[in-house]
Amino acid sequence: MERVTLIQYLTALQGALRAIVALCALMLFVLSKNRPTYIPAFKYLRRFISIIGIWGFCCTIYFFCPYQKLLPFISPWIYVSIGFAGPAFMTFCFAYAQPHKQSILKALRWNYVVPCIFAIFTLLPPLQKFSITFTNEIIYIPYRDILEQYHFLFYGFIFYLYVTILVGIAVIVYKSIRNPDGISTGAKFAMGGAVIFIAQNVVASFIVKNDIFFWVPSVTLLACMILLFLTLYHDESEQIISKGHFDFLEFLPFPVAMLDKNYVIYLNGSGKEFFSSLLDLDNQYPMEDELMQLFTVFDMDIPFPTAANTTNQKFIQLKKDKTLYFLQEQEIHDESRNKNQGKILMITPLTSMQYFFSDLEDKAFRDSLCNCYNGHFLTLKQKELVSPHLYPLSLLMCDIDNLKGINDTLGHKRGDEYILACLDAIRSCIRKDDLIFRLGGDEFLVLLPKTPARVATNIVQSIDIKMQQQKNFSPHRIGISIGTVTLLSPDANFEASLTEADMEMYKVKAKRKEHL
Repeated sequence: MERVTLIQYLTALQGALRAIVALCALMLFVLSKNRPTYIPAFKYLRRFISIIGIWGFCCTIYFFCPYQKLLPFISPWIYVSIGFAGPAFMTFCFAYAQPHKQSILKALRWNYVVPCIFAIFTLLPPLQKFSITFTNEIIYIPYRDILEQYHFLFYGFIFYLYVTILVGIAVIVYKSIRNPDGISTGAKFAMGGAVIFIAQNVVASFIVKNDIFFWVPSVTLLACMILLFLTLYHDESEQIISKGHFDFLEFLPFPVAMLDKNYVIYLNGSGKEFFSSLLDLDNQYPMEDELMQLFTVFDMDIPFPTAANTTNQKFIQLKKDKTLYFLQEQEIHDESRNKNQGKILMITPLTSMQYFFSDLEDKAFRDSLCNCYNGHFLTLKQKELVSPHLYPLSLLMCDIDNLKGINDTLGHKRGDEYILACLDAIRSCIRKDDLIFRLGGDEFLVLLPKTPARVATNIVQSIDIKMQQQKNFSPHRIGISIGTVTLLSPDANFEASLTEADMEMYKVKAKRKEHL
């Protein structure tokens, strides 16, 4: 009777220890989730802690489950859950030591293929017998049957588990050696956790044969989780920035990004909203180069008054919609270590300046009365007339008839109305993409891309018909004298063609005067 009582006591104690591991894993998961810092490795630490927590939960059920027929189906989950711990640990080590190597972290997802295969082979036999057990046929599978039946698979996977853990340790050692400031406190915690983790696996798999050491797996896994959590809690070698000191940034109406070296570790609310529409963040913040590839940078040597630790200020333009921004890069300096730990990017939209440039462009290149282009813009546009797809290109040189007479008799206000009426007649007969330039008080030039001479002549006739329908300026004679020239290729001399069109226009005007 005493032996049975002792066995029951030890079984309950083992279940209690596993329950403590599961509860500790849950607590550490919540603490790491609510940390006021953004560290890439925290994501993978939570994954490792979750796996250990599932292991502790499964073990707790196994030791406290009174229904003996369920035990053979619970025990395989213990091996399955702990089987994912090695790859998760290695991924954590890479995220801690090389947080900027996003390509490596994505490739490490394939490490979980082997545990998945192991899980399938481990769970299938118990699940197959599960249906038989609960159809009134009592079948009991001993605790070690799975290991005895699939011992080659189990020990092969254990070897893979050790390899992943050793690779993780090697990465942390490499990080510590390369650190110019020596081995950090966080790195010491990480190596301690790694050594305990691999020792636990060795002891649990090969050495522990006596129930006296039942406490080893629980205590070692508990210590491993705590040490790995302390790794990220204390390590400052990779610039851990507390967002708690910058809560006000969340309320700023423009994007703000914090960078550790070249890696974005924090975006405020406006920054997440802004960059999520341009980049696939996928819960991972990008490199600074990825952000700046979205912009055209204008390096201007302008003596802005700056603070002592401001590294740079420049104008940038978003390539997507040509929106202008002002970029400020502020260094984050660690006075105690005399080291620049990162920087803050503040991207301020220049909406008012953009309106200013747009207004300036309108004033420089558009006629204020007619809202069409002026001669200054024609000079710039000539540089774009080298594209063969624009030809044949027809020119309409237009001169408004009798504008001076209407100005002298009806006044300049009516003269402006006459100009706008002539412009409306021209616009109604051409395409939306055709260009109109006002070269002087009563002279306009119309550029008609992809328009042969025959079509240009038809357009001139349509404009004449529109003007004949105009009765608002009677009894004064109104109309538009138009000369046409068609350029067949970019090799044609544009200036000479303009002169030719101007001469044709004067010929038309002279004929009209003869018929008066």
